[in-house]
Amino acid sequence: MCKRFSVVFALAALALWLNATGPALSQQSDPIVLKGQSSHPATANLHLIFKLWGETAEKMSGGRLKIEVLPGGAIVPPFEVFDATSRGVLDVGMAPFGYILGKSLAGIPLSHGPVFGMDGVDYFGWYYDGGGMELLEEFYRDVIKLDLVAFPIPTDYPQALGWFTKPITNLEDLKGMKYRIYGIGAETYGKLGVSVVTLPGGEIVPAMERGVIEGAEWINCLEDKKLGLNNVAKYYYTPGMHEPVTGGQLMINRSIWEKLSPDLQEIVKVASVHATMIRNAMFNRETAVACKELVDQGIEVHRTPDDILKNFLDEWENIQAGYAEKDPFYKKVLDSQRKYAEVVVPFRLSFWPPYEFAGNYYWKDKIYRKTAAK
Repeated sequence: MCKRFSVVFALAALALWLNATGPALSQQSDPIVLKGQSSHPATANLHLIFKLWGETAEKMSGGRLKIEVLPGGAIVPPFEVFDATSRGVLDVGMAPFGYILGKSLAGIPLSHGPVFGMDGVDYFGWYYDGGGMELLEEFYRDVIKLDLVAFPIPTDYPQALGWFTKPITNLEDLKGMKYRIYGIGAETYGKLGVSVVTLPGGEIVPAMERGVIEGAEWINCLEDKKLGLNNVAKYYYTPGMHEPVTGGQLMINRSIWEKLSPDLQEIVKVASVHATMIRNAMFNRETAVACKELVDQGIEVHRTPDDILKNFLDEWENIQAGYAEKDPFYKKVLDSQRKYAEVVVPFRLSFWPPYEFAGNYYWKDKIYRKTAAK
C-alpha cells in the first residue's frame, strides 16, 4: 500500500513539475535578436536571400532567434559590411568578396570566376563537399583576419557579357572599345586590349547616354532591366565568362556565433542553404520573364562569339597563375577547386543529358538568342 502510494505521489509530483516547467523548456521568453545588413538594395536577389534566411531561421527556431535584416547603407556603407560585422557594429551581414578584394585576391576564386568549368551547383558542392568550407574558415581566420563565421551564398549567376551600342562579331570588335566591367573581367579584358572602365551601377546608364562608354556589363536581364540598360543599348550579348559563377557571403560575428546554442548554429547554417536554393530558383524564373520582356521590346539577344570566350579563358589562366605563384593560399584554393572540378565536370559532361537536346525538342521555336556570327 505504501509502495503504491509512493509511486502515485512520485508520478503526480513529476506531472506538476512538467506542467510548471514545460513552457520554459519549449520556448525562450527572451529571443536572441541579431542586427543585420546586406551590401545590396532591398530589391536585389542577394538581399532577398538574406531576408528569406532571416525569416527561415526565425521560424525554425520557434521564435528564439529574431534577425533584423536591413538593405545596403542602412547602418554602414555597403563596402564596410565585412569589417562592421567583424567589429560587432553588425551582428550579421551579407556581401560579396568583390567588395574586399583589397584585403586578399584569394577572394576571387572563393567567390566568382570560371572555376574550371563548374557551374553554381558544382561551386556550392565544392564548398560543402570538396573542402571549401575549411578553406573559407582559414581565409577569415588566418588570411584576412576577421572575426567572422561565414557561409557561401551563390547568387546572380550566370552573368552576361553585356550591352553594346553596335554589333560584336569577334574579339577585334572589342579591342579599343570603352567597356564598363569590374573585377577579374576588367583585368582580363584590359590585358586583351579592351579599354575597360570601372563604374558603380548608378553611373553606367548616364555614361552610355553621353557616349563615355560603348558597352557595359552588369548582371543579367532582370537586374540590367532594373538599371535601364535596355534604354541606352540595343545589342545584348550572353554568356560572359568572367562570372559564370558568382556569390556572396552570409557572415556572423564570431563572438555572437559562439554564444548561440548548437541547435541554433545548425539552424543558421541550414536556413542559409534553404534560402539560397529557394530564392535562386525564384530568381531564375524572374530573370527568364525579364529576358522575354526585353525581346518583346525589340532588344536583340546574341550569343557571345566563341573567340571572345576562349581568349578570355586563356588570358585569365595566365593572370591567376601569376597570383597563385605569389600567394600560397590562392594556390591552395585553386588546387582544391581544380581537384574537385576534375571529378564532377567530366562526369557531368559524360553522363548528364545535353540540356539542348530535349530543350530543342520541345522549345526550339521559342529560343530568342541569336547564334553568334561565324
